[in-house]
Amino acid sequence: MKSKEETLIDLKRELLRIGSTNQRDYDLLKRKGQVLSTTICRRLKLSWPEVVKKLNGKANTSQIISNELY
Repeated sequence: MKSKEETLIDLKRELLRIGSTNQRDYDLLKRKGQVLSTTICRRLKLSWPEVVKKLNGKANTSQIISNELY
């Protein structure tokens, strides 16, 4: 199983690709192999809005993603 940090990085990358932080959009448009939003919430013990808020508060996560993409 991925660490919490890896899960958040993967989620942020996928939300950026989709262009939305909406839970329903994520579940409908996520790539094959990505876990459902409910699984992410259960693993992190947070609600979806709390997960999104946590992503927005992580400036270094976007830097990590930018570095991995280039």
